[in-house]
Amino acid sequence: MNSGDEPSDKTSYRYRFGTAEFDEARFELRVAGLPVDVERRALEVLLYLLRHAGEVVTKDELLGEIWAGRVTVDKVLPNAINKLRRALGETNAELIVTQPRIGYRLASPVERTAVGRVLESRMELVAGQPVPERPNFVLVRLLGSRPGNEVWLAEHSKTHDLRVYKFGADGDRLRALKREATLARVLAESLDDEAHFTRVIDWNFETAPFFLECEYGGDNLLDWAKNHLAPLGEEQRIQLFLQLTDAVAAAHGVGILHKDLKPANVLIAPQADGWLLRLTDFGSGRLTDPSRLEELGITRLGMTVTQQLSEDAMSGTPLYLAPETIAGHTPTAQSDVYALGVILYQLIAGALNKPLVPGWEEDVGDPLLQEDIRLATDGNPARRLSSAAELAARLHQREARRQHAQATAEARTRAQAAQEALTRSRARRPYLIALVVALITCTSVALWFYRAVQHELDRAIAINQFISSDLFQHNPIIARGQGALVKDMLLDMRDKLSQRFGDQPAIEADLRANFATVFNTMGLKGEAEDEERRALILYEQVYGAQDRNTLTARSMLIRYHARHGKFGEALAQLDTFDRLTQGSAAPLTRYLRAYARGVYHLHRRESSKALAEFRTAITLHSQGVPYNQSDWDWLRIYEIMVLTRTGQAQEAQQKSEHMLEEVAARGEGYIQRTSLVQTLRANAILQQGDAIGAQANMLAAQSLVLPLLGPRHARRVAIASSLAEIKRWQQDWPAAINYATEAHEKLRAHYGGDYIDTDLQLTSLGQYLYESGRAIEAVPRLQTAYSQLLRRLGAENPATAEAGFWLAASLISLGELDAAQEWLRGANAQVLEQDAKAPAWQARLDVLNGLALQQRGDPTASALLRVSLAALEQEEPADLCGAICKQARAAINAGS
Repeated sequence: MNSGDEPSDKTSYRYRFGTAEFDEARFELRVAGLPVDVERRALEVLLYLLRHAGEVVTKDELLGEIWAGRVTVDKVLPNAINKLRRALGETNAELIVTQPRIGYRLASPVERTAVGRVLESRMELVAGQPVPERPNFVLVRLLGSRPGNEVWLAEHSKTHDLRVYKFGADGDRLRALKREATLARVLAESLDDEAHFTRVIDWNFETAPFFLECEYGGDNLLDWAKNHLAPLGEEQRIQLFLQLTDAVAAAHGVGILHKDLKPANVLIAPQADGWLLRLTDFGSGRLTDPSRLEELGITRLGMTVTQQLSEDAMSGTPLYLAPETIAGHTPTAQSDVYALGVILYQLIAGALNKPLVPGWEEDVGDPLLQEDIRLATDGNPARRLSSAAELAARLHQREARRQHAQATAEARTRAQAAQEALTRSRARRPYLIALVVALITCTSVALWFYRAVQHELDRAIAINQFISSDLFQHNPIIARGQGALVKDMLLDMRDKLSQRFGDQPAIEADLRANFATVFNTMGLKGEAEDEERRALILYEQVYGAQDRNTLTARSMLIRYHARHGKFGEALAQLDTFDRLTQGSAAPLTRYLRAYARGVYHLHRRESSKALAEFRTAITLHSQGVPYNQSDWDWLRIYEIMVLTRTGQAQEAQQKSEHMLEEVAARGEGYIQRTSLVQTLRANAILQQGDAIGAQANMLAAQSLVLPLLGPRHARRVAIASSLAEIKRWQQDWPAAINYATEAHEKLRAHYGGDYIDTDLQLTSLGQYLYESGRAIEAVPRLQTAYSQLLRRLGAENPATAEAGFWLAASLISLGELDAAQEWLRGANAQVLEQDAKAPAWQARLDVLNGLALQQRGDPTASALLRVSLAALEQEEPADLCGAICKQARAAINAGS
């Protein structure tokens, strides 16, 4: 604002109604004296109703006033009303009355008190004056300003310490400041190293002007570049940029999106060996998983309960906004990756305000950098790099990529010849297929030793001798004929390891670790776990407990334990791992710990915790095991899984589509991987309501693996389970029950009844039986699943709670109220929401309570059913509300 502009102000009021209070200046709602965090649009609806208390406000009037100029979905207003009612509590919720087919009315006396005049434009701050509420600090200079926002550099009058103060004039700006303070706390609580972030030291959220007090991190990158960028070479610029990608990847790893990445929000200061970059200004940032706050014990300051990212998708600077956010889609980690790609281009081009326009490649000489920028800024998120960590990994590995490209070109010719020979051999003698597979497995191990451990050539020689003597001279085909399976051959080879390498334990450990990987890929989980346990023992004997080989084997064993549901053993190994690595900040150690904990939480159905761990591991992958393609793939697969489970299906779909393209580009040999990622994409599509599209993807995945895998392989079981869920969405109950039964029987036949995936599939089968009206058949299955999960996971686990929920629903439908209500009294929606495959768990629990009370003749049942059913139908598609909603509607009608 120019100095000649006149500041404008307005009168602000505090409204009291029922047991609630709304402060217009702070835009803050309190119920029974306690602050309640509600999203902005819902509060704007409340304010409009308060200003027109007692009047009927039409739907069109509210849409035109609150969502003017915005594209809205059909239920945006009912959703806002529903969230507002939930925030107000059961008593106050009744004060917002729905006028059928017209609109809404606030049916309550409202007390209105003026609380002052709120400055809407510039704040009266000038250099030389003390900071309001901080008299020891004096304002030095204005660093930036927008209407209602000013950022100042201040200096302590005695110590001369520098601080940055971010001021906000009104309630809307206060919300952004609170959000930034909250995200700063998440970073501080979640990260071991905050070197690349500016710390929030203190704040004032009580009196205007509100502010954050932050450490001083240097000049912003835009101003710094005017004098310092030109002398830097390309490699130095990339090293600077890698500090920024590390910061963004670390934020993403704990579930924080920045959403306004640009040079002006990057600070740079000199340090002993160069320059230190810090990422700042998270005022537009968002948490992808709001439950992270509860895990860390952090109050939701400035963060909405529902975390609707799409509401402010367009926040940010246009030059750095990804195309999908401009189109109004929900920002994701890939939106930040787009901004990083633009900044990388600008750094290499030497102009930090230069737009990325056609022909930009002329400013970037290195073809690999061109490829990195192109992938980071692809207009289609499905083709864009999936994460900041992936971009960093590509930059770290440029030299290796150059060598790999050359080696790949040379190997392609040899591979083509080998494939042709294999095809001819397959046509003549089928039993040779198994022999070739085994040869490839062992030869790959030998090649790995030749390349990675060249100074231990004797190991590779020993392995090759093992291949020639044990594989060729004692081949199981001789004993079993052409029907010998790859499994038989590998098990025979495995059994000879101790005899062959008894005096070479290091080689035996390496081979057993590789056998574990192969067995796991084949679905032989018990054999895989056994081999990894034996590898760990050998590594510890040879290298010691803290060697990287031993730690890697221990991390792998933890993952195998978790996949088998052996959570006690997994947790014991995790404790051992933590004890052995206490105080270590090595990237590999942190990577292995995060990966193992992620798999542990994944199989315990603690999806929010799993997502945070997997994203930490993804961030550290490039530093820990940058050349391990299998780990890199599986980490992203796990991330997609938990994104879908936690309701972030759109991001999951984008990541799965990007991964499919990447895997396809590798050529043949990745059919199982392709099938798995197609399954993940189908699940993500299904969670967005497209059952037909999901089914097409799932059947395509099935067609890929059916010819390759045995009838009980885990991949075929997973596909049958997913097809059951698709049929549930389509309300095709016979097909859903058949698929679920098939999946459960195959799991039970292969792994036995005492296996967690068997219990989880039994829960799904029981749910489908209940929803199809077969509660009598559902109850015994759900009782078995619930008791097994309770024993294995405990009552505070979401998988146990979900089995208990469907068991209670089935019991209520059969009139067995005592057992159902006993479970409901201890039910906790927050536990269920840890693995939130379904929304509105609290509403679901309230509906069950209402149904039980209605059967007992309780007069409060009708009101509870009406409120909870309305809440449930707002959050969940009508065709999925299912038997619970039908029973609730029937109970309401019966009581009318």
